[in-house]
This record gives sequence, C-alpha cells and structure tokens, in this order.
Amino acid sequence: MKTIIDETRDLALSTHNHYLEEARKQGKKIIGYFCSYMPEEIIHAAGFVPYRMRAVESKGTTRADAFYSSINCTFVKHCFEKALNGDFAFLDGVVFVNGCDHSRRMYDNWRFAKIDPPFLHMFFAPHMINEAALDYFSLECSKLKSSIEKHFHVSINDESLRRSINLYNQKRRLLAQIYALRKMKDVPIKASELLGVMLAVTAVPVERAIDILSNVKNYITGRVVSKPQDLRLFFSGGCIEEMDHLELIENCGAVIVADNICLGSRHFLDEVKNDGNPLQDIADRYLSHLSCPRMMGDFERRFNYLLDVRDEYGIDGIIIEKLKFCDIWGGEIYLHRTESKKRGLALLALERELYGGGIGQIKTRVQAFLEKLRNKQATDENLVQAAGADYKPKIQ
Repeated sequence: MKTIIDETRDLALSTHNHYLEEARKQGKKIIGYFCSYMPEEIIHAAGFVPYRMRAVESKGTTRADAFYSSINCTFVKHCFEKALNGDFAFLDGVVFVNGCDHSRRMYDNWRFAKIDPPFLHMFFAPHMINEAALDYFSLECSKLKSSIEKHFHVSINDESLRRSINLYNQKRRLLAQIYALRKMKDVPIKASELLGVMLAVTAVPVERAIDILSNVKNYITGRVVSKPQDLRLFFSGGCIEEMDHLELIENCGAVIVADNICLGSRHFLDEVKNDGNPLQDIADRYLSHLSCPRMMGDFERRFNYLLDVRDEYGIDGIIIEKLKFCDIWGGEIYLHRTESKKRGLALLALERELYGGGIGQIKTRVQAFLEKLRNKQATDENLVQAAGADYKPKIQ
C-alpha cells in the first residue's frame, strides 16, 4: 500500500496529474509560472491554478539547443525542450520572470517559436530590496492582475485576493511546521522526500496541497529516517529537481536538515501580512522574503540566515551547488567560500548539469567531504594536525 510520501513522489515525477484534470473539469484555468518571486496568490484569486514549471520527464535538449547557446543553463533548456514537444499543452497561460537572463530569454524564445498557450506574461521583479523596488514590484503585481483580467475576462478583487492569501499562508505554515521537525535529533523526513513533497504541492491546486501537507505531517510524526552517525548538512542552491541527487548525498552518510533552495525554505518562509492593501502586502512579502543571489546587496542577510540555521539545527557542514553556466550562483559560491573560510565553516561547492549525470564524480566528492568532517570531529585539532597518515604533534 502506498504511503503519502509515495504519492507525492509519483506527483513529483510527473509533468501532469489527476488533480489538474479535476480542476480543469471544474472550469479552472491552469497557469504555469517560473521562479519563487512570482506571486501565486494573484493567479489563484482569478479562480485559476498556479503551476510551477519544471523539467521533470525531460529526455534531452536536442530541439531546445537550436534556440540557446552551449553556455546556457540546462534547467532552461530542458523546460523549453518540453514546451517544444508539447508537454505543457495542458496550460492556459505561462508567467515568466526575470529570475536570471537565461530564464528571462525563455519568454522571447517561447514567442518566437509560437508555442501555445496564447497567454504569455513577462513579470519583472526588481533586483534590489528598497522602497523604490517595493513600489515597482507593486506595479508589476497590478500589471499581472490587469493582464489576467483582460485576457480571461475575469475580475480579481480585494476579497478574492485576501482569500487566496489566507490559503497560501496556511500552506506556508504547514510547510514550516514540517521543516521544523528536522531540528530534532531523530529526523522524520529525508530532504529527498521533502523535495518530492515540494514538487507535488507546487503542481496541484492549493486546496489539495493543504490536504497533502496535513497528511504528510501526520504520517511523519514519530517517524525516524536518520541514523545516529549521520552528519547534519545545510544545502544551498538554485534549481534542484532531482530527488535522486539528494538521495546520493544522503546515502553517503548524511541527513540534510536545512536549506536555501527554490523548492525549499525560500518557497514558504515569511507569510503575507494580509492586513492592508492586498496587492501591496503580496508585493512586500515576495520582494523581501529569503532571497536568492539574483537579489543584489542582500548576501549578508542570506549568510546570516545560514549562521542562524547552523546553530538552531546543529549543522555539521554546508553543501552549496550551482548548475553549469549559472553566473549568479557562481558569484554566490565565491562569497560563501570567502565568508565560510573566515569563520572556519566546512563547505563543499559543487557544479553540475540538471539531469546531466556525473554521479560518480559527485559521489566521490561528497564522500571525501563527509570523511573530512568525521575526521575533524574525531581529532582534537588543538593537539594534532593530520597530513595524510602522518600525525605530527603540535605540542612538545
């Protein structure tokens, strides 16, 4: 008999699902979107279903390669390959975001290739957090609202926005409660399983997502998936979809207990206030929530979040990774390396392709990193230093 974790994994591995079919039978439109800076509440307030775009089930990028250079990121190319192959034909619209220049140009290629659906909207999120940026973000929210209303002949009012805000805040609270359970010594859910949950609940109506999360929370209560000898890791990165990638890390003898990834903490941390102008409240939350490297001048806050989580969750080491040719995460890794070295934090930086293999190399690097952490734990560094197998006392 399948568990709720099995069900979420099935949903995570599929582009389409029966929840979306049920929503369509009820007359609801399905709107795809990219990036955690796109406000789902506006789409939901129109009576539609927001659907986070994904590259799962992609078998390659042969056709997409004709539209992108060899130095573009594989997440963008895999998603566009799926679009060219008609895998997103069930969508009634797509909202693009200038998360990075790679994803920004998908909007141009989508229109150039004349791919359905006809409703394509470009949402421009600011790259800084200040008053001027908040005003601009609020304007972009208003533009998205007006664009949906005009194209689909619907009305989005303050009352429907507040209802949507309440639902999405409920979803955020459940996710926060599930994530907080990983503070415990006996961790009840693996990061690979939690990634499957995140992929699932961003591909179904929010009402169903709340039900799924409630079931997940009940299922993992009292459950233990970690081992006493597992090292506790913080994981940071951008587009992470492959559950088996996180399983590889876990199988090396680690448990990932905290993160800063798109389909992780960034998705649910900080609720929408919902006590004033709803569009303004939405803009405030999406602009100022836990940021990714696309936001300039905010590294200190991101690194302080890591430091806070390190103490709260008992982190032994940090893994940060980027997809090949991702410039913004390349810069972020440099900053993390610099600051981690100053503070004596153990950090492993990885570079890889989405669905691109290299499993053996990654496994070797993770194993070596974890071995280094264990040696550090087992060795009193005030007395000895290790140089291979040659231990030289520091004191005479």
